[in-house]
Order: sequence, then structure tokens, then C-alpha cells
Amino acid sequence: MIKDLVAAAGSRLARRFAAYTIGLSVVIALGTSLMWVYSSYNRIRSDLNKELDQIEHSIKNTLTIQLWQMNLKGLRIIIDDLLLNKNIVYVKLVDEKGRTLIERGRLPPGQGIVRSVPLYYRQVNGKRIYLGKLVYVATIEASLENLKYYFIKTLISWLFFFLFLGAAIQLIYWLSTARHLIAIKDYASRIRLGGYGRDVGQLKLNRSVGGGDELDELVDSINEMHREIVDQFATIEYQSLHDALTGLPNRRMIKRLVEQAIEDCQANNGFRALLSVDLDNFKLLNESLGHAAGDEILREVANRLRALSGSKFQPARVSGDHFLILQNEAVPDYATAKETAAAFAKRLLSSLSEGMTIDGRNIKLSASVGIALLGPESKPDTVLKQADIALHHAMSQGRGQIEFFNPVMQRMTDRQLYLDHLISNAVAEDLLYMDYQPKFCGPERICSAEALARLRDGKGGLIPPGEFIPVLEQTGAIVEIGDHLVKLVFQFISEHQKKIERAGLDSLAINVSPVQFSSAGFADRMIDLARRYDIPPKFIIFEITEEVVVGNIEHVIDVMKRLTSSGFRFSIDDFGTGYSSFRYLINLPLAELKIDRSLVKDITTDSRAQAIVTTIIDMAHNFSLEVVAEGVETKEQFEYLRQHGCDQYQGFFFSPPLSAQDFLTLLQPSGTKRNG
Repeated sequence: MIKDLVAAAGSRLARRFAAYTIGLSVVIALGTSLMWVYSSYNRIRSDLNKELDQIEHSIKNTLTIQLWQMNLKGLRIIIDDLLLNKNIVYVKLVDEKGRTLIERGRLPPGQGIVRSVPLYYRQVNGKRIYLGKLVYVATIEASLENLKYYFIKTLISWLFFFLFLGAAIQLIYWLSTARHLIAIKDYASRIRLGGYGRDVGQLKLNRSVGGGDELDELVDSINEMHREIVDQFATIEYQSLHDALTGLPNRRMIKRLVEQAIEDCQANNGFRALLSVDLDNFKLLNESLGHAAGDEILREVANRLRALSGSKFQPARVSGDHFLILQNEAVPDYATAKETAAAFAKRLLSSLSEGMTIDGRNIKLSASVGIALLGPESKPDTVLKQADIALHHAMSQGRGQIEFFNPVMQRMTDRQLYLDHLISNAVAEDLLYMDYQPKFCGPERICSAEALARLRDGKGGLIPPGEFIPVLEQTGAIVEIGDHLVKLVFQFISEHQKKIERAGLDSLAINVSPVQFSSAGFADRMIDLARRYDIPPKFIIFEITEEVVVGNIEHVIDVMKRLTSSGFRFSIDDFGTGYSSFRYLINLPLAELKIDRSLVKDITTDSRAQAIVTTIIDMAHNFSLEVVAEGVETKEQFEYLRQHGCDQYQGFFFSPPLSAQDFLTLLQPSGTKRNG
């Protein structure tokens, strides 16, 4: 009982309910008391008036006789008797002329009951003679004192009653309602925490008597709501951690498992493997067979991964055709973990290579696998990143490859990211510029030059073209950067056109990437740039590789004809190294061929190289094409090429690539001499 009283006193709801109840009771009690006081006051006044009427009736005759006889002594006795009444405080007797005969008592400070009694003497013949009047004042102060006493006594009684009533109400409300509401609140709080209360049982109230009232209905509703929340949360949690298509864990779930795996490796000083798997050419299959068939392929792959993994590995689908597979059990050393992962990866590739029938078609898959090993010192994000880096390198090696992560891959990836960042800011930060390597028509005369792109690293160093050009092509930035490089060359020609003309140059060559050449509007952009910088199009030779014409030959021819009709010329770069070299000479509007440096290198020692080079020169001349040999580095190479009719020579035997200023200096009459 004491415990319940303390709990009830601490319950805000019970206190509030008791306060409301007591407040209402106090208002009612005060209203009732005021009505009682008002009623008592009116009753006292009424009783006093009746009493005064009786007094007047009892003394009037005696007072008249004594006044007729002018018996002042008798009059004083009567008046003194009146003042003995506690309610009468003042009496005055006046004669017929208004003179005061007797005056006793005091006038009250406030208002009292003032009464005036006229006195007449009746003679035998019935005639009345006015003798004067009795004036007196009565008050109810004495009765009000008693009324005040009873009112205070009653008010104190009410106060104690209400205090007791409030405590009783608070206890009753606590026992009947408030404690159960608190129990419901605590239960609801447990539902909100820790996975929406999956481990919390049903709500039950400690009620000795239950009558199917609103509290019981509320408990039933909350229990039903709890069951629905738990069920819905389990569904949502499953969906948030699993792939909707395959039912495998998703990236969020596998990351959580990797974190747990690393904790286990730390606890047991063990090692595990994480495999990153990507299906080869899945995008092509998806586009060819349709997305529905693609989804069916992914489901079949997931089923095979489950069957192959068993309890030792955990597969997950993280995106598209990208899967992660985590080794479930740690092994005691790094070498064993690597051996186990390699063996599993081989079985995986073998399983995927087995044919599957999709929409009546027999399909065989291959995949690339990157593997990262994790141990006590590993970090979850780092392991995931390492597995993806290893996968990227496996994919770059061809189909069906397996690669383990090593630090060299990380450095290569970091370098790639650095180049990506550098290239993305190259134009804005003015990191790109052009060098120029002269082309000689003979031992002394410069007749052309090739513009060569250069990239500063922002720290005073240079990035080799063989490193940043592939990045430009892979990212697609080659289109924007390529156009910017053409603009730099045109700007150089425009600014130094007179010097170039005096030097007798008949052309300047610019390399064009296959991606840039195939981009929409390439021809229009080149024509517009030539007009903007007032460059004669015939002065420009675009050097393209055979890779340009491997795709849509009709489109290539259309672009080349549009540009050649404006005056631009084309050269096939690295000629003699591609399987399709001779096939396109008939159809392409070319001006020259450039013999690849790999053939020039061996022409003085390899008869096969000599045969290929002389054949290219004779064939080009038969097609009225000029021939440029690149990579000429010795006098013997130059002499051999000149004897067999080569038109132009480019290489370190004549001049290395030069800065724009050094190239302009070389064009001066005193500087146009072969270097070396």
C-alpha cells in the first residue's frame, strides 16, 4: 500500500487527474459555501427584523404611557432594557417637537438597520395625540461573527476533506489507470528500440480484475500492432539486406558480413578471402536477349553460386552482374587462404562456363574474378576496394581471368584516379600545351611538322602521352580535350602565320583520336575552328589510325569527304601494323601514309621489314600518296628510305619534338638545319 501511495505521488498523470478533481470540488465547495453564507445572511436579517417587530410590539404601549406621563425614569429603564439586546446599539427618544429626551448607545460605523417608532396616545373619545418617536439602530455584527466562525470551521473541514479526497482519488486513479498506462508506455518504448522489439513479448497488465474495458481493448490493439510491426520490420529488413532479383545478400549486407569476418580474424588471428566477380560481356547479352532474359541469367548464376558455395562461402549480388563472395570460415595462415580462394575461383569459372538454356537458347558464360585477402589488420572498406581493384585488373587481362590484389594494382589505380583528376582540370588550369616535331623533305629542308600533345602535372613535371592519352580515350574526355588541342594548334598557326609561310611549310599534322573522330559534329567543329582562326584548311593534315575505320566505314568516309571538300587532308598513322591496312586505301580520301616506327627500326637489319617498307612506298605512290617515315634515328635508316623513294622523314636523327618557341627558331633561315 505504501509503495502504491509513493508511486501514485510520483505519477504525473495521477497527480494531474487528482488536481483536476480537487479543483472542480473546490469550485463546487466555494460556490456552495458562498450560497450558504448569502442565505444565512438573509436569514439573520430576516430573523432580526422579526425580533425587532416583537420588541416594538411589546414595549410600545408601556413606552407611550410613560411618555404621556413624562416619567423619564421609567423611559430610561425601558431604553436601557432595549440596549441589553446584543443587536441594538443605539436608541434615541424625542418629543413631539423633535427635542431629544433620552439618547443611549453609539451609532455604528457602517450601515445598520434604522427603525423609527411613532408614539401616539389614544384618548377616551378615540382621538390620538402625537407624543414623539423612538428611533433606534440594530446591527447583525454579532451574528456575522458567529457566521464567520462557522464559515472558517466549515472551510477547514472542507480543506481536510479535499486533501483526503485528492489522495484517495490519486491512489484510485493510479491503481486503476495510471500505472497501466505507464506500463503501456514502457512497453511501447521497448518496441521502438532494438529491431522494433522482436525480442519483446506480448503486453500484459497486472490487473487483479479485468472486465473487458477500454484498457483491455487498448492492450489487445497494441499487441496486434506489435505483431504487425515485427512482421513488417522483418520484411523490410530482409529487403534492405537482400537483392530483390536473386534473393542473395546485397552490398549493405555483405559489407556487414565483411566487418564481422574481420572481427573474427582479429579474435582468432585468421585469414579469409573476398572474391569480386563480374560476368564477361553481360551487357551485350542483356541488350541482345532482352532484360527479362538477362534477369533469368542472373537468377541462374545466383543459384549456381549458392550451390557451389555451400556453407563455406557466402555469395552476394551488389549491382548488375557484379557479385561478391565471402569466405565464411577463417584459415590459420595467409597462404592457405590464398590457395582456398584460388581453388574456389576456378570451380566458380568452371560452373559458370557450363551451358544454360534461356528462352530456348543455349548460353555459355565466362567471368572475371578479383580476390582480396583479409586478416586481423584489414579494414572493411579497404578490403572491398581491393577486391574491386583486383577485378578491374582481371577484366583488363581478357575473359575468364583470376587476379589477386597486390599493392602494385593499388598504385596503378591511384595513378589512374590522379590522372582522371588532372585531366578533368587540364583545360581550366592550362595544363595542356603542344610540342612540334619537324618533318624533313631532305637532309636540310623542313616541309611539315606534327603537333604533339603534352600535359603538365601542375608540379613542374610532365605526364607522358602514352599514359594520359589512353585515360582520355577511356573516360571520353578525349573529345573535349582533343578539340581543345586542335584549338591550340590553330591559335599557334594564326599567331605565327607569317613566320610559318616564310619558312615554306606546306602542312602541319594533328593527331585525331578514334573517339574524337567518331563523335557527333566532329567535321562541323573543325570547319568552324578553321574559320574562326582564319586557317587555310589545306594546311592541316589530320592523322588518324586504322582503328578509326574498323567501325562504320560509311560514316568514316562521309566525315572524311566532308572535311576534304573543305580542304583538309588526312594521313593514316602507324601504317603497316593493322590487318586492314591495304583494304581501305581505295575508298578513303587520303593524302599520305606514315610508316610505323616499328618497321623503320629494323629496315637496315631485317629483310622482311625492308620488303614491307618498300612495298608500302611503291603502293602509296601508285595511289598518289605521300609517304612519311616516322622514328628515323640513324643515317643508315635515312639513306635506305631516301634510296627507295620516301618523301618525308620524322625522327630524332633530324629533330626531337620541340617547344613552340624552339620550333619557330628552327624555322628561321639560320636555324633550319638537321640536328645531330
